Amino acid sequence: MKRLLALVGASLAIGLAAPAYAGPPPEPDGDDGAFLSALHQAGFTFASPDAAVGAGRAVCSCLNNGESGLELVHDVKTHNPGMDMEMASNFAMISAKYYCPHHLSKA
Repeated sequence: MKRLLALVGASLAIGLAAPAYAGPPPEPDGDDGAFLSALHQAGFTFASPDAAVGAGRAVCSCLNNGESGLELVHDVKTHNPGMDMEMASNFAMISAKYYCPHHLSKA
């Protein structure tokens, strides 16, 4: 039950956060090395660092386009069959932290 609540809370935190201005914000450069390190520390493995970075940046593109947190987590899980919803949520949170923290600042 705790996992479900954490998953829903994390998803809602991403989904309910909105930029304070009209247009989509420019995506920060991010720190690819720190992002990859955070994924590794969280137990994620990936075949290609470039693919992992691309997927992390894609999370922010989806959020910038108005995708809800639950939709985003579902999309991450769908595109990564080895992930469960909790892992997909963690990946989305780490991605947002490094590439689009403005989506987390309103949570």
